[in-house]
Amino acid sequence: MQFKHTTLGLAVFASLFGTSAALAQEEIETISVIGARQPIELSRVSASVSVIDRAEIENSGALNLADILRSQAGISISQSGAKGTETRVRLRGSESNHILVLVDGVEINNLSDGAVDFAHVNLDNVERIELLRGPQSALWGSGAVAGVLNITTRQGTEQTRGGARIEVGEDSSAKLAANVSGAADAFNYALSVSHFSTDGQNISAQGNERDGYRNNEFNTQLGYKLSEQARVTANLRYVDSYNEYDAGGADAELYTHGRFASGKLGWYYTAVDTRWQHEAGYQFSRSETVSNLTSEADSNKQRWYWQSALNYSQAGRIAMALEHVDEEFTQIGLASVWGDPNQTQENHTQSVVLDVVHEVLEGLSLTANSRYDSNDEFDDALTFRLGGSYLLDGGHKIYISHGKAVKNPTLVERFGYFPADFLGNPALEPEKSISTELGGQYQINANWSTGLNLYFTDLENEINGSFFDLANGRYTAINMSENSKRRGAEWQLKGTIGELKVDLNYSYLDAKEKVKKTDPPRVEEQTEVRRPRHQANLTLSQDFFEQKANAYIQLQYQGTREDTFFGTYPYAQLKLNAVTLVNAAVNFKPDQHWTFALRAENLFDHDYEEVIGYQRQGRTAYISAGYQF
Repeated sequence: MQFKHTTLGLAVFASLFGTSAALAQEEIETISVIGARQPIELSRVSASVSVIDRAEIENSGALNLADILRSQAGISISQSGAKGTETRVRLRGSESNHILVLVDGVEINNLSDGAVDFAHVNLDNVERIELLRGPQSALWGSGAVAGVLNITTRQGTEQTRGGARIEVGEDSSAKLAANVSGAADAFNYALSVSHFSTDGQNISAQGNERDGYRNNEFNTQLGYKLSEQARVTANLRYVDSYNEYDAGGADAELYTHGRFASGKLGWYYTAVDTRWQHEAGYQFSRSETVSNLTSEADSNKQRWYWQSALNYSQAGRIAMALEHVDEEFTQIGLASVWGDPNQTQENHTQSVVLDVVHEVLEGLSLTANSRYDSNDEFDDALTFRLGGSYLLDGGHKIYISHGKAVKNPTLVERFGYFPADFLGNPALEPEKSISTELGGQYQINANWSTGLNLYFTDLENEINGSFFDLANGRYTAINMSENSKRRGAEWQLKGTIGELKVDLNYSYLDAKEKVKKTDPPRVEEQTEVRRPRHQANLTLSQDFFEQKANAYIQLQYQGTREDTFFGTYPYAQLKLNAVTLVNAAVNFKPDQHWTFALRAENLFDHDYEEVIGYQRQGRTAYISAGYQF
């Protein structure tokens, strides 16, 4: 079956190759906000970058961040059931806590496990999503091992704008969203609120109990222009989520209630001649999670920073930044004969960052960035990234880069304590990644282009967070003694046929780790779990009725992947079947104010799992109406 799926995908690619593309010329001129410490043209970024704009989000009808990311090359997603259940994203075969996620420049990764639950990141207020692949710790710190994802929300403009939208669907699903933005003299603002709830579907392999979900979100952006050179900004994001779930493949009355807040205060100054830019600010992210299965976990992260950048030539720039980060993790629970989970742990880090972009000759840009971290709990770390990109005549581009990234152990991995289940390991060392990437984009003609990226990554000190310690009779976390390797390729194609937009990509991944086995003692290489070797996505978007309507169809192929079954000891790796999914949406805008939409997820109602024992959502239809002013 896997061979048939793969053969079909290759046949489709072959038929379109002569007239297909991955990165059109207009995208090459797009600005990247995370490819350097200051905004930089994509043509000068020595990495693979994908940008999703507001039009794409609206046409797709995607509810949350995970839904829209499924169509991106190199992304694999593991969701433990239907809407609202735990959703982890892996980029290029990395761990789920190896991708750093920023909302308006503020990190939202949870301190407890270092990851982001993508099910709780709504898209109603999102204007732009940028995915930067490859090791980026030198620019953005610990955790940016496989890449960085930056989400930009709507900003206030001179014209007052606003709107509201309602959507209803199967499983008693309902969504309400509203927003308003504008400006008055030197002041600008943007506010948004959203609510989503559903009775859900049964996610366990056994039983028929529904698992519901609720999500409320509030966002605000404020800005004030102090002078022609200076401005200040403030933003705040708050999410309250509640989801029900099962355990062990059978119905259970389990829930998780999470509250998350993040925000930023920033000051920006640009000299009169625009050569110097200065920035200083304060950021925070805080989460509280309560579950009836485990104890409460609270985390708080604060960052103070200063940055100065000098444009020393028309295409040359150097930036330096200083950062101070405080992290605090608190666990609250009932003490028992197994022990006392109540604890508070802290960590403090001081960092120096240097980023240089230099144009050697017309079209040829070299980038170099490095970071030095002085950490209370771990050895000082030096990370770096070197790269070069060359923009040729005709819009073609080639690039190469090499870098080192780090991921510090999470506070749960080091200190977490769940009676009779998990015991942290304070002796853990940071994970270290060395990666080389090369790629390019080729402009076939005015409408079509194609791109290919290759990457080679070695991960040292990989943390296994589900190691069963026979001496203690519990799971714990350990650093693996052998390096794990990730080798892969991403082929991206994009173009237009009249009014039809075609977006096609294919990803290949070989992710292996070496594991020590007993009886007899040996080291055995095995495929890393929840990472398909083959993935492909095809998106078709067609405007009609004089641009008043749009039809959007997305096909997603997920190849066979392996997962760990913990129902036996020693636990075993089992295969999850390949699946091809179809999502579709139709949008109609009769005038500049009203929008009506009809969409369906998993159109052909396939039964499949991304995590063993948890059924993914079946076919679900939604209808919506919105008004903008």
